[in-house]
Amino acid sequence: MALAILVFSFFPQAVAFYFSFGLFQYMGLGLRSISGAFKRPIGEYVYLILIIILIINVILSIYKLKNKINAENFKIYLLLFVKHIILKLVQLYVVFMLLWGLNYQKSSPAQSFDLHLNTSYTEVQLDSLSLDLMKELNKTRQILSDSDIQNREVGQVFSHSILDYEQLKSKFPQFHLDKPVLKAAAFPRWGDYVGYLAFYQPITGEAIVRTDVPRLTLPYTSCHELAHQIGYASEAEANFIAFVVANESSDALLRYSMLLQIFTYCQSEHLGLIAKTGNFEKWKKIVNRNKDMLDPKVIADRKKIKDFFIQRQHLLLPASTSLYDQFLQWNKQSKGIKSYDEVLLWVLAYNKHSGK
Repeated sequence: MALAILVFSFFPQAVAFYFSFGLFQYMGLGLRSISGAFKRPIGEYVYLILIIILIINVILSIYKLKNKINAENFKIYLLLFVKHIILKLVQLYVVFMLLWGLNYQKSSPAQSFDLHLNTSYTEVQLDSLSLDLMKELNKTRQILSDSDIQNREVGQVFSHSILDYEQLKSKFPQFHLDKPVLKAAAFPRWGDYVGYLAFYQPITGEAIVRTDVPRLTLPYTSCHELAHQIGYASEAEANFIAFVVANESSDALLRYSMLLQIFTYCQSEHLGLIAKTGNFEKWKKIVNRNKDMLDPKVIADRKKIKDFFIQRQHLLLPASTSLYDQFLQWNKQSKGIKSYDEVLLWVLAYNKHSGK
């Protein structure tokens, strides 16, 4: 079965048709029908139980190996132990790919949006995009009052995100999602150590979102996780789907949440390209220009978000970042964690197609 899945993964169009928008949709609906019946995010408890079982099995395996091994049969038992580990890894591969992993192998959604996606962007393109984003940020923030932001409850954020997807399925049929499930994390502090704002749980079909983060991050993050539920596994693609939903939405808070995140990606990449040239005078000039252009309220909102993560960065386990980076690279996202930033390629292509 593992071999069949591996061979199937080399045909991205078939993966998209038969798995991502076929089998996965039915499996996801079944899983969400079960997990959606519970208010608590059962996916976190499932992970906790699996971790405990894994630790117990590792300890028991080492204990049994230690008691059975002697000088004469060391090689035999070591070989059996290695074979046992390989078998478990193959089983894990099959389960992971059938529940979720094959979505990483499907064809790009660029064709369904009629987009021509470039492989890189220029400094000029990012500068132009930054200017447009700053104008939109200022305009959208002026519409939003502080009370609009503070009074939006988590449940309202989730329901607005789901409604926005629902309203767009006539224009974008690929956004159709039956019985979406968004839940607040039961153990949000785990995210401080592992490094996440939200995650899709493939065993239960839930999108689990941290709600202890600044409220302005929640709308865009929720839309990102709903994109995963549809079957968009790539982080750049999920970011793009969330961008499209926010861009089409009449909800100013969702749009503002999206603009804050896309501008963060854009400014970071823009300044990074300038830094590579060694022109730090230009780097400082762009930073000062952006500060001058942004509305003070936008600057204050960005600072609040930045301060939240700075205060917690010492809790992040270095190994978790490296493992997640490697996981993304194994799953056709060559830039690893930096793959999130690749949404800029999609935004540029979408704006060009839209005539912006």
